[in-house]
Amino acid sequence: MLTHNPTTHRRKAAKLLLGLALLASQAEAAWTVAMQRDPLTRQTRCLLSSTPQIVSDGYDTTPVTLVFNGDSLLVITESEIDPSFGDLRLTVDENSPIRTDKLDHDMTLVFDREVPELIQQFRKGSEVTAYLRFWPTWPVTQLFPVKFSLIGFSKAHDSMNNNCQPPASATATRAG
Repeated sequence: MLTHNPTTHRRKAAKLLLGLALLASQAEAAWTVAMQRDPLTRQTRCLLSSTPQIVSDGYDTTPVTLVFNGDSLLVITESEIDPSFGDLRLTVDENSPIRTDKLDHDMTLVFDREVPELIQQFRKGSEVTAYLRFWPTWPVTQLFPVKFSLIGFSKAHDSMNNNCQPPASATATRAG
């Protein structure tokens, strides 16, 4: 016979709420802003960074991180990127792909054209996919899709535009 136990239901509800709160905080933390050394200019500035995704490069694994420095969007890996096929790109949700073949030190893919449009797509989108090839992958196999959630991007971008500080509304909310 089943009995109704309000304490058990409250505990289950509390665990569920805690789990949802943790998921929300992890999703929000997917994008962060901090004063760091810019991978391109080597100068300290406010950078907006994604949580690294660990992916196969055909031989091993490599972290892949998206970094916005205010001028360019960078896709940074620890493996050499192969631009020779001309098919490296970013796609936000179902939007048209934005392509580049510009590399910095063979391990950073640089998107420095159409940046305002790309940022607007990031702000409105839910997911961005970077399509990468790594060198040497012989025989040639495939593009490696690397997916990043865009949850929290807009809030982090607002902080970046506020000199790496939380927006005023976030500061007021914390103080109150």
